[in-house]
Amino acid sequence: MPTTSFARQRNSGFTLIEIMVALALGLLLSIGIISLFGNTSRTNRLQNGLARLQENGRFAVTSMETDLRMTSAQYCSNFAGSAAPGTVVPVLPLRAPVVLAPSLGLSDPGPGAGDASLATLNSIDSSGYPSVAAATAGYILSPRYFVQGYSCTTGSCTPNGIPSGLPPAGTNVDQRQRGSDVLTIRYQRGTGWSFLSSNAAADASCATGATLRLNPQTGDDLLNFSAGQLALVTDCINSSIVPVGSVAGNVLTLGNLTSGSGMCLNSGSHDMRVFNFSSDFSTVTYYVRLKADPSPDARPNSSTSAARLIPVLMRRENGVEQELVQGVDQLSFRYGVQDATGRTRFFSAAEIEAGAGGLQCAPPPDGVTNEPGCMWRSVRLIEAHLLVNTVDEIMNLDPTSRGYHFLGIDYATTDATLLPSGLKAGSMLRREFIAYVSNRNYNF
Repeated sequence: MPTTSFARQRNSGFTLIEIMVALALGLLLSIGIISLFGNTSRTNRLQNGLARLQENGRFAVTSMETDLRMTSAQYCSNFAGSAAPGTVVPVLPLRAPVVLAPSLGLSDPGPGAGDASLATLNSIDSSGYPSVAAATAGYILSPRYFVQGYSCTTGSCTPNGIPSGLPPAGTNVDQRQRGSDVLTIRYQRGTGWSFLSSNAAADASCATGATLRLNPQTGDDLLNFSAGQLALVTDCINSSIVPVGSVAGNVLTLGNLTSGSGMCLNSGSHDMRVFNFSSDFSTVTYYVRLKADPSPDARPNSSTSAARLIPVLMRRENGVEQELVQGVDQLSFRYGVQDATGRTRFFSAAEIEAGAGGLQCAPPPDGVTNEPGCMWRSVRLIEAHLLVNTVDEIMNLDPTSRGYHFLGIDYATTDATLLPSGLKAGSMLRREFIAYVSNRNYNF
């Protein structure tokens, strides 16, 4: 009898209440673990998104600053080196190269006559506009064409005639982002090389068939000339652009110059150098292009595209494009312009074109008499504003995290909010990054 009772007690197991309590405790523990995992995962996504946003924004600003500081750069500085009295402030004339070559071959030209979009800037016509035609006579290349900005809305840009190599604006893959500005700058880079002229008078180096014996020094770039290229012969005051007919070692023989070779102003009394204008004169254009998100699970953010679109900041140098960073929702430029009164004020490209605030053009470089858009050569500072996002969506963001500040205005968004680009805002963090750059080539 005692043995039977012991066996019954041993086989009775857990009671229903004990099992229910155990299940409840297990369920509570599972809920806690799942909640902890979810919160940790969300925190990681936020931290990763914010880190990517910060990294992209800083890289974009740093890259742009490197170019923008070089805007309009010429050998020594932008000034001709001799001051002249003005009615309000002393006038320091800008240096403007004399062009004695038929075709410059510069990419991304500014708008031609009638705001036409041009494929190449080969010369300046009689009205002062860029032209694709070859020049038959020498002319002055104003630094006004070393910087050109465009204020862009959802439908158009001011001025018209953005570089013809850029895609049209829209909300499809590989189109230019609507509502983001475009900027083209030009500058001379490289060390250049000192030289010995074949003639006693340095001015004679501008004659057809004259030779320039380059004399590279320690620290100079490697010689990179070939026949058919252009050479920039310059000192700290004047400069000339001439064709290279042939190259033998370190000796350049000039090709056929256009009429007006007497315009060559190289003085010979200063540190003269030769630069490769064809390969070392840079034309850089910044704009934003839309790329397809490679993830098939990404939510579409455009009403005209089945794929989710990612806005990418593009750097286009001499026609060759480079993707800088992803996630740039908006790009806007402001320009610090010094007018004839000596005042420096900030304007958009559209305001510069319209002559806002009573803008008065400073006196032109020597030899320039007709120059459309003359205020562009007086740009002393450039301020770039970039609105950068996390690229990938971070779901379930609270309203405060979705909001952002751009160009002095606070914005609140939802998933369906349309940005100036025409894309849906989605669930992402956004921050404004600013590059404030002084044009160092205006120092004197």
